[in-house]
Amino acid sequence: MDASDWNARYLAQPDVWGTTPAARIVSEVTSAEDAGLSVGTAIDLACGDGRHARWLAAHGWRVQAVDFSEVAIEQARAKDSDDGRSGSVEWVVGDATTWAPSDPVDLVVIGFLHLRLDTLARVLGDVGGWLRPGGHLVYLGHAAENLSRGVGGPQDPTVLPGIADLARGAEGLEVVSLRHDLRPAGKATAVDVLLHARSWVRR
Repeated sequence: MDASDWNARYLAQPDVWGTTPAARIVSEVTSAEDAGLSVGTAIDLACGDGRHARWLAAHGWRVQAVDFSEVAIEQARAKDSDDGRSGSVEWVVGDATTWAPSDPVDLVVIGFLHLRLDTLARVLGDVGGWLRPGGHLVYLGHAAENLSRGVGGPQDPTVLPGIADLARGAEGLEVVSLRHDLRPAGKATAVDVLLHARSWVRR
């Protein structure tokens, strides 16, 4: 799907993903903070209508939230509020395959970005280069195994990563966790895949 397809989808169904951030992304970011990651600058890449960016900002992060759908970014801005919040969000229209930040960051979150597998591995490799020493990357997506063992998500196997695909993208990073994640989906179970990595620091 290109940006015009996603624009049409967001126009037809606002809040298509709901407003609650993915529980696994929340838990991975929280565990990184507990392990010493300082709250600072973050990127929510392929942010959609911003559920993860808003959660990060509510917890003090300064976030650049990037998506190639102008409609998604417009909807995200409309939902945004800084009431009682210590962080901030800059909403950016940009293509996840070509956009890059101007400065290194402490955290990159990528929720359910599905690209051709070689492109996804390249994007993850690029993202690794955006991190400050000790910065973290968290990617969560529908797994290749979801086609046969789970429910929902894309039905195109060419955009569904397996463990090995994410491992290629994490080359050069310190892998914190790389695994399948089983998620309740109504009466069924969805099979996601998680990569949590960080840039190396001198020890």
